[in-house]
Amino acid sequence: MSADENASQAGILRVPLEPLWVSAGRRGFWGLLIGLAVALVFVVLDHRKADSVSQVCMQARIIFLQYHAEKGEWPKACDLAAPGGQFGGFNLEPLTTAVAKCRIPGKWVFLPKCDTGGPAVVFTPTEPGRSYERAFGVVDGWLDDGHADTGDLLVREGSASLRLTVE
Repeated sequence: MSADENASQAGILRVPLEPLWVSAGRRGFWGLLIGLAVALVFVVLDHRKADSVSQVCMQARIIFLQYHAEKGEWPKACDLAAPGGQFGGFNLEPLTTAVAKCRIPGKWVFLPKCDTGGPAVVFTPTEPGRSYERAFGVVDGWLDDGHADTGDLLVREGSASLRLTVE
């Protein structure tokens, strides 16, 4: 066999330069690395959204429970972006800032009587879907029982509500 015959041999017939397990391991490693990078992007994005939502929930809970403690009643229904004059003497800047910085587009309102049986902060997303539900699911794990369909934070397809209770 001459060198000319060996050079014209098809690549698939040549002897590999490394064992098969090394090649398979390298491809598996790169596939795992790419998969983890993609998953990390989704986790980081969902947690950023969830952090902005949890700030709104915490600030709203503080304001409304303080209002109830001082006045002995719940405030009237209002939009959290512009709560109105009924909160005279309350510092609403942290709440309105948190609503403005919320990474999930939608409308935040307070309802003194909600379908959950009492006062609640209700969020209606502009674009309902899996992304909104994932972010609120993370918030539910942080602030409540971790189940979207039970507890004080209820996440549904078209809205989410944080029930306020006086204990």
